[in-house]
Amino acid sequence: MKVEIVISLMSCCIAGCFWVTTKHEGDALQRDIDSLNARTSTKARVLDAQIDQLQSVVDAATKVLKRNDADIGADVDELHTDVRSLNGLDASIANSMTGLQTQITTYQRANDGRIDALEQRIAQLETGMPSPNSSPDELWRLGSEAFNNRRYTDAIEIFGRLTSRWPAYPRAADAVYFEGQSYSDLHDWDHAIGMYETLLRTFPTSMLADDGLYLAAEAAENLKNCTDARAYLGLIKKNYPKSNVLSEAAHLDTTLRRVLRDKSKCRP
Repeated sequence: MKVEIVISLMSCCIAGCFWVTTKHEGDALQRDIDSLNARTSTKARVLDAQIDQLQSVVDAATKVLKRNDADIGADVDELHTDVRSLNGLDASIANSMTGLQTQITTYQRANDGRIDALEQRIAQLETGMPSPNSSPDELWRLGSEAFNNRRYTDAIEIFGRLTSRWPAYPRAADAVYFEGQSYSDLHDWDHAIGMYETLLRTFPTSMLADDGLYLAAEAAENLKNCTDARAYLGLIKKNYPKSNVLSEAAHLDTTLRRVLRDKSKCRP
């Protein structure tokens, strides 16, 4: 109501109206104005307090944000450091893994080689046959075992491998001789003669060369090649006058000479 009185008064002034008030009305109007000023002042103080409180809250939030920003920055820096450390650790692990893989590969190869060697050794023991990597001594031993056990085919293979791979081996001449004798025991006379001729041609000074000639003569006799047989016997007498088979050779030559014209025993 009091506000309406003030507004009416102002409207009259603007419109050129003149309001005549009494002293009582003037006092009442002054009281209304004072009351309005008091309320306005009170409201202003309340607003100022609220503004101050809000500013405090804003300042506190700003401090928190700044502190959080600093903490976040520190966390980010720490995270970057951790990432760099992890990258270095990853590189170190990768290098270690590469080195470990190399060691594993080397071990596997060495282990595979040992396993292959063991398997070859087991197969060798089970079959009496050499491995691809057998030494000449081992070939000689296995060949001799095969011959003594009458495994003549195996003996031929083993002795043949020995003489072809190690022709300068100290017992290479003996290997040729026993290869020929293995053929003789198999009654493969042609191959037997071929080995005895190889022995004479390659190792003429061998202690078994004269024995080989005698066995060649026997093989030729079995083929009814009496003339060839006598030729081998003649070489014993000529080249090896101190041979231990000299008497046997003379006896066989006498026999061959007697049947030389017998077509059932000697081919022309």
